[in-house]
Amino acid sequence: MTIRIMIEINLLPEELRKKKSEPVFNLNMEAEKLRFLAIGGAAGILILIVIALSLGSFIRKAQINDLLSREKVFSDRLSKIDGINKEITVLKAKMAVLDQLTKRKFLWTEKLNQLSDLLLPGIWFTHIYTDSENRLMIEGSVISKSEEAMAFVGKFMKNVKDNQQFFKDFKSIKLESVQRKNKEERDVVDFKISLYFQ
Repeated sequence: MTIRIMIEINLLPEELRKKKSEPVFNLNMEAEKLRFLAIGGAAGILILIVIALSLGSFIRKAQINDLLSREKVFSDRLSKIDGINKEITVLKAKMAVLDQLTKRKFLWTEKLNQLSDLLLPGIWFTHIYTDSENRLMIEGSVISKSEEAMAFVGKFMKNVKDNQQFFKDFKSIKLESVQRKNKEERDVVDFKISLYFQ
């Protein structure tokens, strides 16, 4: 195997010799690299922004869900408190009525006995109770063949008011409501009377 070596000899004077080209700085290639780096950097920044926004959205959703669950617990507690307050109000009203009843200077048995003595034939009571407005409420019905039922209610109220023994603990009597109906050719009236305590 033989190796040949070629030697190049340039006999031209120095100024006429062809100069070897030095590596030229390729601006196009460098600009392309810079563009690629800029695009890659921008894409990286965008990805980071999207990740940060997604993370922020996830954190906000978690915070909102936490606040909603707290609000629900608070709302449930508030509704329970409202219910308890309503019960307290009802109990206070009942206690006030009970206090008024126990402060009366009469015996209820006597008062109810007097009331039954004042009843007219054809009248019966359905409810007798006291309310929070310091009243004795009497609800009942009247059936009358011979005379009009409304006249019976008026006559009963007059008897109650005229009876000094019964009426001395009251200041007034009032007909609250009347509902008239006809059953089997009879005049029937449902009434509600209120007696205001002194």
